[in-house]
Parts: sequence; structure tokens; C-alpha cells
Amino acid sequence: MRKRLPNLLTAARFPLAFGMLEAKGSVPFLILYLLCCLTDMLDGLTARRLNTCSEFGARLDSAADMAVTAVLVRRLWPLAAPGPWITAWICAIAAARFAAALTAWLRFGRFGFLHTWGNKMTGALLALYPFALLLFESRWALIAVLAVAGFSALEELLIECRAEGWEPDRKSIWTAGKGREPTA
Repeated sequence: MRKRLPNLLTAARFPLAFGMLEAKGSVPFLILYLLCCLTDMLDGLTARRLNTCSEFGARLDSAADMAVTAVLVRRLWPLAAPGPWITAWICAIAAARFAAALTAWLRFGRFGFLHTWGNKMTGALLALYPFALLLFESRWALIAVLAVAGFSALEELLIECRAEGWEPDRKSIWTAGKGREPTA
């Protein structure tokens, strides 16, 4: 059972995401969303602590992240009411992310996203964004998220174009896989 715990935490995001889709009101939505964030933080931490990291777990995590993201877009898009420039910016970021994933697939036979510092910062800002939007009605928070997301998407695309192999734990364009400095 202990070995399955990380994947169970990850899998819990699917029904939580469905619950977010159906939630009535901001408070139930934000509670379910907070549970999604907690399971997302705890699954990887638990997998590393129990030494049960796996390719399946990484793929399940990406799928769960996409499910939660799809629900967030569906529920928050009408509230955020982005204009055409913001929408174009979002589409450009999505295109860069897709291009990075496609590049990884074509070059290394792996479809996934890297665990860069930029992607982690984007994730943290994205995690806070629904609270900023629903509780404080902040439109400027979206600009901050998009700025960081844009840079991290371009960084990931550059990494995938230049990398010698699949390095999911690469921290930035300036480091080699697993945060090591490149050797000369």
C-alpha cells in the first residue's frame, strides 16, 4: 500500500477536478482546488521519500495536471475575461509548451514537461492565481503569471532543442540534468 500512495494521491486529482467543475460558488471550488494543490505537492514528495518514483507516476502526474488545468480554464476563463491580446499571449505560451513537448517526443521518444525552476515558479503562480481572481478580483495577477509562464515555456523549448537526451529533472537552461553544471 505504501508504494501505491504517491499514485493514489495523484489519481485523487481526477475526481477533485470533476468536483471543481461541478462546484457551486467560490468557496467549495477553492476548497477542492486547494486539495488538488496539496495532492500535487504531496505525491512527488511522497514518491521521493518512499523511493517509489516511476515513469508511470510521472505520466499520471502530467495527466492529472492537465485535467485540473482544463477545469481551471473552463471555470475561470469567463471570470478573467481576457481581451484579445491576453488571449493571443496565452495561445502563444500554449504553442511553445506544445512545441517543447513535441520536440521531446520527436527527439527522445518522451512526451512530458521538464521540472525546471521556471516551470515550478509558473506552477506556484498558477496555483495562487484562482485565489487572486476569486477572492480579490485581481486582473494584474494574470499578467505576472503569463510573464513567468512565457519565459519558462521558451526556456523549456530551448532545452528540448539543445539537450543531448531526455532530462526531466533539468533545472534550467544553464544547468545539465538534475541540476548539475554542464561539464566542459
